[in-house]
Amino acid sequence: MKKYLWGLSLFLLALLSCRTDEESLQNIDQIITFYMKNAAGQDLLNPTAVGSYSNITMNDVFGETDNSPVTFSSPAMQADSTYSIQYTAGATRRLLSSDANDNRIYHSQIALKMSQKINDTAFAEVRDTMEIQYRWSPTLFEVSKVLYNKNEVFNKTPTSGNTFTITK
Repeated sequence: MKKYLWGLSLFLLALLSCRTDEESLQNIDQIITFYMKNAAGQDLLNPTAVGSYSNITMNDVFGETDNSPVTFSSPAMQADSTYSIQYTAGATRRLLSSDANDNRIYHSQIALKMSQKINDTAFAEVRDTMEIQYRWSPTLFEVSKVLYNKNEVFNKTPTSGNTFTITK
């Protein structure tokens, strides 16, 4: 009977030592919200304004097919009457670098296709690219940097959120 209790005690101890607590979970922060404006400050996501963009599509450059859409919101009006887009997920991530402490940098590339309103009846097609870089560690996965047409438009700091403005 002593051997049985001893064995059961070892089994329970092993079982309890294998469980995880909430502190060991990885925190994921990958959603970005962005605004677009021109040098004069005009909101370029306002669908009714001349010079603004509409019919926006976003495709994963690293996707398995030529048409690999990613998940994003259509331009939505905010409380201050400006429009923003929220990218949530879907683009393939590729490893850029890693170090001996198991910290990694991944990146995704997204192709944007938009119609720019020239006047009430004419539109021009615009094609841009966005690169999103992510910082990965065993406890954290977060957006760290965003480049738009190869220009840095966002660089995460400890106090920043994931909201930024692209000036075109």
